[in-house]
Amino acid sequence: MGDGWREPTQGGTVIPALTDSGLLPPGRHVATLAEIKEIFVEQAPHAEHRGRIFRAFELYAEMVQDVLERGTFWVDGGFCTHKEAPPADLDLAVLIDRSLNLTEKDIEQLVPLLTLKQVRVHGGPVEWAERVQPMGGLIDGFPVDAGVPEQEQYWDMLWSSVKGPDGEPVPGLVKGYLEVSW
Repeated sequence: MGDGWREPTQGGTVIPALTDSGLLPPGRHVATLAEIKEIFVEQAPHAEHRGRIFRAFELYAEMVQDVLERGTFWVDGGFCTHKEAPPADLDLAVLIDRSLNLTEKDIEQLVPLLTLKQVRVHGGPVEWAERVQPMGGLIDGFPVDAGVPEQEQYWDMLWSSVKGPDGEPVPGLVKGYLEVSW
């Protein structure tokens, strides 16, 4: 990645061992892209499928970094597990530092990199989309105002929840997620 990405720490991964259920232990765990690739592509089930998602993440990260000189991703979802079923995508909270004073052009570049909901398309065979995800649906990217406690607490709680087969949070169960900064 670009010069702004942290290099892996010496002595191996900082990502803790997964639980017996294939989840990260509770907490936000700082990681590098190289560490994420090692644990959640190379050492995970469905490595080829995960590799495609990870390549989309690498390109996505470069594109976001082109707009934001600094920032943080909170990485979550089925990608950050070793479950039997392959992940559909990689979920990201994109923490945006408002002190960057983004220009209108910056925002125009950033918006297509975010997951959009309830999109109406004019003049085509598709007129309505419930959800539009960047990178061909391989990334779910949600903007978060960095430093706004209510927003950070919401995403921390959401990313820490464990969902059951029905997609609903399982009461009392929590898991971890990853943090990548540049």
